[in-house]
Amino acid sequence: MARRADFSLTASPGSLLAVAANASGARILDEDGRSYIDACGGAMVMSLGHCHPRLVEVVQRQVAQLSFTYRFSFRNGPMLELAEELRSISPLDDTWCFFNSSGSESVESAIQLALRYWQLRGAPAKTDLISRWPSFHGSTLGALSLSGSKWRGFYEPLLGKYPVAPVPNADIRRRRAPAEETAWAIAELEDEIARRGAQNVAAVVIEPITGASGAAIAPPPGYIAELRRVCDRHDLLLVFDETITAFGRTGEWFAACHWPEATPDIITFAKGVTSGIVPFSGVLVSGPVAELFEQSPEGFPYGHTFSGYPLGCAVAAEAIRVIRDEGLVAESRRKGARLRAGLEQLAAASPQIGDVRGLGLLQGIELVQDRETLAPVPGAASRLVAACRERGLMIYACATPLGATTIEAVMLAPPLTIADAELDEVVAILGDALAATA
Repeated sequence: MARRADFSLTASPGSLLAVAANASGARILDEDGRSYIDACGGAMVMSLGHCHPRLVEVVQRQVAQLSFTYRFSFRNGPMLELAEELRSISPLDDTWCFFNSSGSESVESAIQLALRYWQLRGAPAKTDLISRWPSFHGSTLGALSLSGSKWRGFYEPLLGKYPVAPVPNADIRRRRAPAEETAWAIAELEDEIARRGAQNVAAVVIEPITGASGAAIAPPPGYIAELRRVCDRHDLLLVFDETITAFGRTGEWFAACHWPEATPDIITFAKGVTSGIVPFSGVLVSGPVAELFEQSPEGFPYGHTFSGYPLGCAVAAEAIRVIRDEGLVAESRRKGARLRAGLEQLAAASPQIGDVRGLGLLQGIELVQDRETLAPVPGAASRLVAACRERGLMIYACATPLGATTIEAVMLAPPLTIADAELDEVVAILGDALAATA
């Protein structure tokens, strides 16, 4: 079929991407009839696969009844219902919620919440933020300021200098023991707090498990608990950006649930909350933080036009019910273990794989020249993604600068609903693509 003219800057200009025609479950068909297994959810979005029938049905019902209200004019039933659903699964105490349309928006809201919280606490000097490298928190200016990513480059003069703490386990070439890695990363964080002055720092913002930057880097044992202690000792808020890791993706409702002894104060979420049906995101706020806004005459006055719109809220609430009804949090753990075993088998046979990492159905592999030096091979991630695409498999490239080194890694985030046979097919195609790009 002839390629259609494309005058949209939304797609990648000149790349001649296939035109998607329809999708169901873990598969996408292009207009030429070619099938692809979507093992990355586009950008880690498809928690329930494409076009889950229960989500399609709730869209049809809600859009015919009430699709939009403005939050300063009305409350709406789906918004109240979603807040109750989130309270039932949240790891935070006495959770309050705020809703937006994208992960970047919710990170912006978390920044605004943190700074306004300290103003209400009578500590207006606490305006600085500390985030980590590598990381990616979004493409709006505030979220990009938090991001330790190559995507800062074009806009560096406009951005806050926040990504100053290291992500432990990000550099596999260090070969530190887990306890040493934790101690090093926490010491670096403490040094940054001291340099900036704890009296000036509002919050530490992290991805508990990295996403597009670094490909599913999970923290070493003890790191999250120690991070919580550092924030408590210096009177800082702890914010988890769970844009990618929430709603069963890592084998728990939220990644924060893996560390019940060290819960954050604020959690942002997006992507999988509606499995791509409609744009939606939000922020979970712990009771001790939220109560200051509840008592303030202005409440929390910052937000966006579509904050809490009923169509998005209805879909998100139904997605949570689907995950609960189909037991998909437990399935993410089980299927994640199956996928991990397959990736580790590939790693055992391929010197190109220097590391396999992640939790649940968020898994990453880092590509290297050999296992002795663990040196990255420039462009390896994009070549592997292209080879997989040629074979009908979609995975996600994560080439991320780390000092003088650029990590070459890819990430897999298939739907929680993916069949076991499809997972096995993912591993088989990936193995074939690895052999072709060796």
